[in-house]
Amino acid sequence: MIEISELTDRVRGVVRALGAPAEVATEVADHLVRAELSGHASHGVLRLPQYAAEIERGLIVAGARAEVVSATPAAIVVDGHHGFGHHAAALATEEAAVAAERLGVAAATVRRSTHIGRLGEYAERLAARGLVALVQVGAAGPGVGSMAPFGSGSGRPFLNTNPWSVGVPAADGAIVFDGSMSTIAEGKVHAAKRTGDPLPEGAVLTADGRPGTGPEDFYADGTLTPLGGALAGHKGYGLALAAALLGGLAHADGSAASLRGLARLRGPDEDPAGLGSVTIIALDPGAFGERDAYAATTGRVAAALRADGVLVPGDLERRSRAEAGTSVALPPGTLAELAALETSLL
Repeated sequence: MIEISELTDRVRGVVRALGAPAEVATEVADHLVRAELSGHASHGVLRLPQYAAEIERGLIVAGARAEVVSATPAAIVVDGHHGFGHHAAALATEEAAVAAERLGVAAATVRRSTHIGRLGEYAERLAARGLVALVQVGAAGPGVGSMAPFGSGSGRPFLNTNPWSVGVPAADGAIVFDGSMSTIAEGKVHAAKRTGDPLPEGAVLTADGRPGTGPEDFYADGTLTPLGGALAGHKGYGLALAAALLGGLAHADGSAASLRGLARLRGPDEDPAGLGSVTIIALDPGAFGERDAYAATTGRVAAALRADGVLVPGDLERRSRAEAGTSVALPPGTLAELAALETSLL
């Protein structure tokens, strides 16, 4: 076990040493540690070696700061400048929240983003302010991402996992859904590679389109399968494509969609058929009636589900954070990688 404060300081130190400004390093560290506390190690500290490698390859510009480059009262465009995506998404979340609290509804989109971490984090932030949140990140195009479209004749990747998150304020804790549109998230494959665990049946395909059994099948040019599998994969495919199209609002000005750092690319960075990025929509229930009345109603729905023995989206994360207390357990491999980064950078 390691104390949360110590782990946060160590992660912040590594991100600073990688070249990030202080406020960016703080955002990244807080995000990664909170992912660990929420039970999502796949989006936690084990991502640091990935980010370090992407900085070395020029996919992430460590010193970049996100900025608002265009805004109307209800629509904000943030340019991430290929910096740490967590910082860009946090800025977009704050901008959307402030505008929605003023107008009732607002949206912010991020161009030139990189990996933004756990989407549920941003939905939780908006729900904590009493706002309804729709958060998505998506990328699509020839050779983009890790998932082939449902019914693809080539079996080539065209979509990232393109997750969605929806946050709804409710009495006794926000309802927060966060899930990828592939059968399993790529981060889960990453984590399984680390632990040696098998993957669920039907989660991945090998490079020649056969069912895969382990992370090695995926990383040898394999693909993830769309949510819904052989029976209903068209649904996961459709939602994944929609995420990319909504993310494409970041490039509604006609600018090229640069996807480096946001998705795995097996083709040019700015393919004219490529599209995607991050879009965050915030709605104020008070603009439709009363905030407290809405939260009470959604809370009753959640209570009825729990009374039937059903977990409500967001319950597992709250439980994980409550049980963690002031410390968190990291796998030995993750601790070793953190120490190695500290040795090489500090």
